[in-house]
Amino acid sequence: MSGTPVFISIVIPVYNEEKRIHLFLPRVIEFLRKKDFSYEMVIVDDGSSDRTVALVEEMLAQNLPGTYTIIRLSKNAGKGAAIRKGMLEAKGEHIFFLDADGSTSIEEIGRFIPHFADEIDIYIAQRTLKQKAPFKRKFFGYGYILLANFLLRLGVSDITCGFKCYRKRCVQAIFSRQRLNNWSFDAENIFVARKYGYRIKEITVAWEHTPGSKVRVLKNVIVCGLDLLRIKVNDLKGLYA
Repeated sequence: MSGTPVFISIVIPVYNEEKRIHLFLPRVIEFLRKKDFSYEMVIVDDGSSDRTVALVEEMLAQNLPGTYTIIRLSKNAGKGAAIRKGMLEAKGEHIFFLDADGSTSIEEIGRFIPHFADEIDIYIAQRTLKQKAPFKRKFFGYGYILLANFLLRLGVSDITCGFKCYRKRCVQAIFSRQRLNNWSFDAENIFVARKYGYRIKEITVAWEHTPGSKVRVLKNVIVCGLDLLRIKVNDLKGLYA
């Protein structure tokens, strides 16, 4: 694929996924091998201490040679840091990032492609087709989204779903300004996108809670709730200029 424009990049952050990467990655590989559009995968390892990278390298070298890049962060820096690195390195016209737990399956890309239009810059998954999750996670998750929309005026109904697509033309402007590395990086990036007038469309997807999630809901909501105020302060300081 050298020299061929890349239509879709898929950025996947991973951190100690040795026990479940074999359930997720083969499905991604199968999906891509059936497609006729040009693509690349960008795997960003967030300082894993297990065999995640070795397993990923083995599967991709065997099944998708020449279509992937593996980036390794020197230490665990947070999901936001991993995604920022991958998004800025990706070459595709449309750059997706998605979680390695498979809660939103790779097949949902098929819901996005028909909506691709020159007037839209960012496509955000909206989890309404399936909402099987523990009550605590849904309760605090919705609370965080309501608070983020109230404080930051984002105008987006599902901020935290780990399945989004950014046009290449806006990635540098948004992700180069990202300051937060935890769960609030999504709210921060959407805030910056709104600040610069980028146009957003929400796409309904199927989603299902995946056991073994690393998200600690109550802790993350408290920390990231404070981070919403930090975004406001950062803006007042001119850090997003």
